[in-house]
Amino acid sequence: MAVRDVSLDPVQQLRRELDELDDLVGMDPAEGARVARSLAGRAWDLGARGALACARVWEAEALQRDGDGAAAAAAVAAVRREHPDLTSELRVRASWVLARSFTDIGDRPTALEHALDAAAAFDDDVPQRVRTRVLIKVADLLDELGAHEDSRSWYRRAEELALGDAQLHLLVVNNRAYCELERGDVAAARRELALLKELSRRYDRPLNANTLDTVARIHLLCGDATTAQEVARAAVRTSSAMEIKNADDLPVYLLTLAVAQRVLGDAAAASQTLQEARAACTGVGFADVRTQILEEQAEVFAALGDLRAAFETHKAFHAADKELLSEQREAQARARQAMFETDVAREEAARYREEARRDPLTGLGNRLFVDERLPELITGFQVGGRLVSAVLLDLDHFKTVNDTFSHEVGDQVLCVFAGILADAVVRFPDSFAARLGGEEFVLVLASDDEGFAARAAEWVRRTVAGYDWSAVTPRRGITVSAGVATLDPAGDKASLLSAADARLYAAKAAGRNCVVTR
Repeated sequence: MAVRDVSLDPVQQLRRELDELDDLVGMDPAEGARVARSLAGRAWDLGARGALACARVWEAEALQRDGDGAAAAAAVAAVRREHPDLTSELRVRASWVLARSFTDIGDRPTALEHALDAAAAFDDDVPQRVRTRVLIKVADLLDELGAHEDSRSWYRRAEELALGDAQLHLLVVNNRAYCELERGDVAAARRELALLKELSRRYDRPLNANTLDTVARIHLLCGDATTAQEVARAAVRTSSAMEIKNADDLPVYLLTLAVAQRVLGDAAAASQTLQEARAACTGVGFADVRTQILEEQAEVFAALGDLRAAFETHKAFHAADKELLSEQREAQARARQAMFETDVAREEAARYREEARRDPLTGLGNRLFVDERLPELITGFQVGGRLVSAVLLDLDHFKTVNDTFSHEVGDQVLCVFAGILADAVVRFPDSFAARLGGEEFVLVLASDDEGFAARAAEWVRRTVAGYDWSAVTPRRGITVSAGVATLDPAGDKASLLSAADARLYAAKAAGRNCVVTR
């Protein structure tokens, strides 16, 4: 950090140190976050609101770069709530941090919204380097979301703005090259590779570790594993010299090296490299790369001839992949909750609240939806004298579907079943279907007809049993068990669901594929 200049007053000195914080956040995010908090404390003591806002935005970026996207989003939300008069540069930076944070936690549509917000806030006070990074982020996200032509257009805009700036120009081309690589377009990836080498010569600037990793992956795509291994080793060697770092950089470079080693037939070396990659995954922010390491480790075990270890690791990979998805959803929920108090979040609060109460796989209501909606129905229908019933449903032996076919096939089964439940209540506005978790679902039914719930449950059971599952689970049918309960006059949500659960248990004990109503 800057040496104290006695000729400057405390606020001027603080601003000088904030100007230098940009580089520190990129080079050492953890230290950058610590220094940003220290500068924020000094700004608070001095009553320098502008400097305080700046320090807190830098802290948010440091948190994101260090792997904690949810904490970064929460930090930005707090800044926006407490500093509604941010400068245009800080508004752009805050939206850019949000775009990166939501990317980290797997919510790319929301990330794109924030990246476009950042681009819309450009004015002459926003530095060229900041604008270029925002344009790159928009292009990256458009490509990941499948808008490839729009992505190329934004990359062109970014490249025009980056001309003359070696670091940013190489970054634009690197990211564009990676997109072509991910699409498997060998010819386009080779063109970008040639441009990277030409720009390196033109600017007299060696390729950094991040770009070397991209180059190595392009060589793998082109079938040149020998060159890929050499370049990947160079990426690992030079990773500590990166001007701008993210928490998972080194394990990603090691993973690329391991893939090259395996392809070249040196599975033992690949296994050792993967061990180094796992050791480099410390703290938060590594769930994604850990999952990728497990996937590659299964391939390495297979190459070593240890098929049992390969199988067990492959199962661990699928479990980790499922856990990663769950963690991302939880992080998304935390980040979105943090954003509710900001101006942007208030405009989208209705959509966020709706999403928070929906199961992301099936689109049905989730447990939170049931916890909120069912008591409302009970109160309303107790007053009106109508009946409220609950049907708890559980797909029979569902674990064997996942084990026999895959979790992806299991998800397809759940979605088909959810559609059947939605059809059961579509004509009844005060009734709904929800997923409570796993393979357990509920129908909540409101009617004047005492037999309605039992008939609805039996219709669902017959529909599931008679459905043509051959395209989803060949040679295996799907059945469902159900327990039906109707609310007692003095009952509540807990008693209703408890009664339905007891009858569901009885249906399972009776051999499954049946409905128990008493």
